[in-house]
Amino acid sequence: MAAIYYYTSTGNSLYAAASIGKNIDARVLPMHQTVCRDDIIGFVYPVYFWGLPRSVETFIKELNIANPEAYIFAVATYGGMTSGVNGMVSNLLKEKGLNLSYAKQLKCVENYIPYYKINDTEDLFKRVNQKLKTISSDITQKKIHRAGKYTFVNHLVHSFYPSMDSDNFLSVADSCIGCGICSKVCPISNINMVDSFPMFKNHCDHCLGCVHNCPQASIDWNKKTQGKDRYRHRDIPLQLLIQ
Repeated sequence: MAAIYYYTSTGNSLYAAASIGKNIDARVLPMHQTVCRDDIIGFVYPVYFWGLPRSVETFIKELNIANPEAYIFAVATYGGMTSGVNGMVSNLLKEKGLNLSYAKQLKCVENYIPYYKINDTEDLFKRVNQKLKTISSDITQKKIHRAGKYTFVNHLVHSFYPSMDSDNFLSVADSCIGCGICSKVCPISNINMVDSFPMFKNHCDHCLGCVHNCPQASIDWNKKTQGKDRYRHRDIPLQLLIQ
């Protein structure tokens, strides 16, 4: 049996997890489970400031992996630059007496729009699919590819990761129609709808899923996303993010 756990806000990691899952016949699940009894276990997640999203780190720490001999793999999706992030996963697993057998990084569309532009090109899309085929083949053969080290530089860059109350910098414009999509796509349920208006609960992962998926582009972060293109993976419909 095989299971792949994913964390996503715009669909990059979900697309990667679903592609690998289809190729290796694995269940593809959001990161909400508490016990895993599978023999092949995967984690697919985005890179945030050269480290893990807070809830991904918590999930891996708390997940009870019943089989100590399980083949565990990790795929980190990223848009700009990254290094050593899979080493953070390796360290978390070592603390549980487990080994990360296979670790890869997958360059996807850059979606951190406070500082970067969306680069959703056909060439990048093709390269992602080709690399996913290679990764899937490697996992099927249970190849070994060790993670790079999580270094002092990773710690330094990750220290700039905005805190849980960074949702205080989220603003909602009058164009909001109260549809509640922001609340439904939030991977950690940080948004409540009160009188058809989004209210943030200060345990934000800074994924900006609410910013990207608002159909009115009514939500902005720290004024740095105003007027910028939003993004959702071309093959991931909104309904899948909601589910």
